[in-house]
Amino acid sequence: MRTHGRWLWLFAALFALRVAAQPLALVVEAPWLPRFESWHGGALPYSALLASQIVILAWLVLTARRVSAGMSAPSRKFGKLLLGAAGLYGGAMVLRLVLGATLLRDDRWFASPPPALFHLVLAGYLFVLGRVHYRHG
Repeated sequence: MRTHGRWLWLFAALFALRVAAQPLALVVEAPWLPRFESWHGGALPYSALLASQIVILAWLVLTARRVSAGMSAPSRKFGKLLLGAAGLYGGAMVLRLVLGATLLRDDRWFASPPPALFHLVLAGYLFVLGRVHYRHG
């Protein structure tokens, strides 16, 4: 489970960078940093988005810590559920990226790659956590 824990920490760190990058984009203009507006698809007001991201990040850190410390109680059934959710979620975000680059490039929700990429980070986290539960449950 130690290797899985490292992956979980990596995905959590990548998500933490995403949470920090959007407000940073308000004060820093750099070619390597997308503009503030491109960090979300506009489905939620930023305050609601930020609050939800903080809750998600706290859960990522908590579960990564538990897995790394061997304190999780793996369940094969829960692992199957997480693996299925990760596949659907990741597939939907790949489709969002493809549609945003082609047919729906004029629709802001589809044409904003940073959110979809970080949703793939979350899908990756769910996949790794699902493997932990499935393999060790």
